[in-house]
Amino acid sequence: MNRRNFFKIATPLAATPLVLGGTPIRTFANQRLLQNTIDCEEVAERILVVIHFKGGNDGLNTLIPIEQYSDYINRRPTLAIPDSGIKSYIDLDSTLPLEQQVGLHPVMTGFKSLYDEGKVSIIQNTGYELPNLSHFKSSELWFSGGDGTTDNFNIPTGWMGRYLNRSYRGYVGRPSEVMADPPGIQLGDSKQSVGFLSESEFSVAINLTGQDPTGFYNQVNEIGTAPMDSFPTSQYGSELEYITNVESSVSLYAQRITQVFNQGLNSHTNYDSSSDLGNQLKTVARLVSGGCKTKLYLLNLPGFDTHAQQSEATDPIEGRHALLLKEISDAIKAFQDDLSGLGIEDKVLTVTFSEFGRNANENGALGTDHGTVAPMFVFGSAVNAGIIGNNPILNNADASGQYQGELQHDYRQVYATLLQDWLGASDTVIAETQFNPYIGNKIPFIQQDAIADPDCYLTNILPITLTSFTAEVVDNDKVALKWQTATEINNAFFIIERSKDGITFEDLFEVPGAGNSSIPINYSEMDETPLPGTSYYRLKQVDFDGRENRHNVEVVTLSDKEGFIVEMYPNPADRFIYIGVTISGDAKGTVEVYSMNGQVVKSVSVDVYDGYSKIPFNVSDIPSGQYAVQLRLDNGYFYTSKHVIRRS
Repeated sequence: MNRRNFFKIATPLAATPLVLGGTPIRTFANQRLLQNTIDCEEVAERILVVIHFKGGNDGLNTLIPIEQYSDYINRRPTLAIPDSGIKSYIDLDSTLPLEQQVGLHPVMTGFKSLYDEGKVSIIQNTGYELPNLSHFKSSELWFSGGDGTTDNFNIPTGWMGRYLNRSYRGYVGRPSEVMADPPGIQLGDSKQSVGFLSESEFSVAINLTGQDPTGFYNQVNEIGTAPMDSFPTSQYGSELEYITNVESSVSLYAQRITQVFNQGLNSHTNYDSSSDLGNQLKTVARLVSGGCKTKLYLLNLPGFDTHAQQSEATDPIEGRHALLLKEISDAIKAFQDDLSGLGIEDKVLTVTFSEFGRNANENGALGTDHGTVAPMFVFGSAVNAGIIGNNPILNNADASGQYQGELQHDYRQVYATLLQDWLGASDTVIAETQFNPYIGNKIPFIQQDAIADPDCYLTNILPITLTSFTAEVVDNDKVALKWQTATEINNAFFIIERSKDGITFEDLFEVPGAGNSSIPINYSEMDETPLPGTSYYRLKQVDFDGRENRHNVEVVTLSDKEGFIVEMYPNPADRFIYIGVTISGDAKGTVEVYSMNGQVVKSVSVDVYDGYSKIPFNVSDIPSGQYAVQLRLDNGYFYTSKHVIRRS
């Protein structure tokens, strides 16, 4: 392993929707974010920015393998970047061994400048075992922390959600004096990211479509410090009004983020105002400078699925891919300069990934098809600048252009390194994030004196390990509530909460906890007077020091109609939910799917007939997540079930 400029070598989640920076933004469950001692303040204030290059970035035209240039141009006679002339690639670092020397795409001058400043680390040939070449599935695997093996192919939660949930327990779902900011924020994509899904809460997104990159950034910038009495008649104004009024916790987050946004600033105007990624990064810099303590930012830049017209027919350095690479290079350069000018550069590392790379061969349509391994980039003043790993060997690609045996680094090694060495996650947190195999196999791309001291590791222990929580209707007039813990630490008591709408909950029962226990304990209560119709039950746990943690929500429905029996299966569902209905007489009705914030996701009219009917309900067009599915008939009968939709 060779690296250049090896400096100073001597040594979770309830979601709250927002929109910022002209792009969709969501905040995720608030948690305790302070490390154990004041000496660890530097680590406690660190931030990780993750950028997804959506579509599969062509690593081979991003980093041209100089030693293999003849093989490269043979495989890409049309797309190959020239090695001479005014449009030739940029020699990144001639001091590296030949097997590591690369040429940068010539539009990436900002990237080259950052590298020369010692602020770029490149990890070559990253990916995972048994790669999947579906955009949807491979992205899901990267976000869930999975791979192509049977054991890791269908992980239902996201690695970011697990990390935040394990590291920052406490004060779930609302700002607190300890931590006013959400630990995670997503920008740049109107769709919910699998990465922030957690076991007990599924993130809820506002879908903001058709926005220009600067719209919301400028709108928030104009708010000032005074509260808004009215809202602009625009899409941005509608979203602002929503986040201001929807519910108390959302409103508090909106006020807080508006506050830090207004308190913050940008140190220069070098961002391209038309750049989607530039405006996302500009927003992050302003939030951080304003005092926002959010730990994880997820940003998105689409457009990398370059099957055709990757470059111009007459000029390989012009075209779609070149525009994307220039946007990346210029935006990240502006971001780093901004952080430096603000004096907060030492707080932030940025990592990029794409769900896969591209084929080594061009495809005859001025493009490249889906491939496997690809480079990851880490930016910041705390990195060991250089290249880790060797260039992919083009001769190892088969006749079709697919690489064989080129995986050098598992992407989870990169994340495990960032979580522990940068953010200070303990071995326990890493293991519970499901990155345990990579604790002893980290990658040294962070400068030695910037690596988090083990004394500053986040070692917050979960107050309880909840094995199960269920709510079941008994005799159609009572609800049995049961839960089991595998372990308990500092656990004072539980509270069962009940809600009619799934938003506003009331306390129902208080049940003493076991304090400290390492054996399974079963608990049960009976709601003797349940609400008619559909109700939501939630389990809240309270520590002896007053911290509260909310867990699973269960949905039940009581029917006062005789002879009305409904079953919905399977759960989780993939493509279809089958609804079995037994009823006297014919009826018409609807099946509706609701997100966890009460928005209708899908509605379909149905007919049921006397006796038994089986209704196939297609959910293949609904994103993975947790939903309420309701059958409502025109004769007043209805039934609601909480369902998980999970893609296989």
